[in-house]
Formats: sequence, C-alpha cells, structure tokens
Amino acid sequence: MIGALLTAIFFGITPVCARRAIKLLGVLRANLFRLLIALAVLGSWALIYGDGFGGPFPWFFAAGAIGFGLGGFSMFQALSRLGAPLASLIVESVAALTATALAWLWFNDSIGRVSIGFCLLVLIGISVGLMPYIRGDKRRKNAMSGIMWAVLAAIGQGISITISRKALVGMIAAGATPNLVTAAFQRLLGGACVAGLLLLLLHRIIQDQAVIEARNDITALADRAWFWVSLNALFGPILGVTCLIWALKSMQAGIVQTILATAPLISVPFARWLEGHRPPAMYYLGGIITIAGLAGIYIYR
Repeated sequence: MIGALLTAIFFGITPVCARRAIKLLGVLRANLFRLLIALAVLGSWALIYGDGFGGPFPWFFAAGAIGFGLGGFSMFQALSRLGAPLASLIVESVAALTATALAWLWFNDSIGRVSIGFCLLVLIGISVGLMPYIRGDKRRKNAMSGIMWAVLAAIGQGISITISRKALVGMIAAGATPNLVTAAFQRLLGGACVAGLLLLLLHRIIQDQAVIEARNDITALADRAWFWVSLNALFGPILGVTCLIWALKSMQAGIVQTILATAPLISVPFARWLEGHRPPAMYYLGGIITIAGLAGIYIYR
C-alpha cells in the first residue's frame, strides 16, 4: 500500500507543475516533452541495469499507449472543458470502477465486499472534498463533450492499469521478479509513441494562444518551461509510475486506482503553497472521510 500512497502523492504534485508547463508550451508539447524526459531517464536505467525490452514488453507497451497516450490526451481535453476538479473526479472514480470490474472479469483478480465498501468511502470523501472546487469552477461551456472525454480517459486509465497488473501477475506466477524501472520504461515508451503521433497529427489543428503569447519572450520560455516540464516528468512518469508498478505487484488494480484517486485532494496543499489557494472547510471534511476509507483498506485488504 505504501507504493500506491507514494504514487498518489507524486501524482498530486504533478498537476501544479503541469499547469505551468501547459501555459508555456501548450497541451500536446507539454505532455510529449515530459514523457520524453522521463523516457530518457528510465530508459537509460532500464537498458543499463534492468531488462531493457525484455519481459512482457508488449503488455506494458500497450498499457502505456492506452493510458499515457490516448487516456492522457482525453484527460487534457476534459480538463479544458470541465476544469480540473470535476474532470479529475469523473476520471479517477470511473477508472477505479473500470479497473475493479475488468480485473475481476479478465483474470478473476477480485476484492472482498468490505474492501469495496471502504473503496467507495474513499471515493465519497474525494467527492466531498472536491465539491467546493467543482461548484466554483465556471468552465462548463462544453460540459457534455467534456464528460465524454473524461469517461474516455477514465476507461483508458482503467484498462491501462489492469493490463499492467495482469502482466505483473503473469511474471510472478512464472517465477520471474518484475523490474520496476523496466516496466515503467516500457509503459512510458508506449505512451510517448502515441503522444508523438498525436502531436504530428494535431499540431496544425489545435491552436494554443498561450504558446503564441509566450513566444514573445523566448528566453523566459526556455528557462521556465523546461523547469516545470522537468518537475512534471520527475514526479509523474519517473517516480509516480515506478511506484505504481510497485503497488500493482501486490494489490488489485481497483484498490490501487482508488488510492490513486486521492491525488486531486493531495494536490490542493501544494497548490496552496505555490499559488496561495486556501482550502474551504468541506475540503477538510472530505479529507477526513478519505483517510477513514484508506485506513479501512489498509486493515481489511
């Protein structure tokens, strides 16, 4: 469970860094560059000290292509239409349900009723904690399309995490010891390939006004953008995904995804630290409920 909690913490930090990178580089470039940086770091480690392209490479590659590539692109589209609080709530909740159901139907990787109850308690706590932010966010011009993008991102994320869990279970059953960095690298490779393809296909279609304005100061763009992109890569694809693989070695995909769903709540203190946002009272109530649910998962899983 420590791996899942660390992943949630790292994923909670990344949105703050991502927002700054996106303002300077645009959605597609910010997403692709963070994946490329992480790919260079993890790839070097995996090729020198790990298994490189060995093991169940096709499974991890497919998981990354679906989760990081298609799921990540869909998530960015949902963010621009719904705002971060509502988009995150929909994606994380639906992804948890998707991963739980798919793991059970595909390879009978189920969780008990008590654990399901505590997972639902965690999701309720997240909903309560994010509700003030959802009410205060006025970006609802394309709500229906935003919800569709969010559900698509959630399904992709749920499928991705389940594929990774299936690959790890298969390795352990065969007597192999999964290499965390190698698995993270192979997942990222799939995501980077899809993200690069999307950039080539869509960069002429998607116009990012923030990038146009930022080009007025090339030096500031280079200094600030790469700083935030590098931090986003460090806490997300590098540390976050490595800890995610660690968690999936021993925990059902639905439980892991439920714990990861706490990332939007975790991001609030970091946003307050960097941006001066002050959490409302309901945030703390949601946090208490969420912690109670996590404690129950830890005890009864």
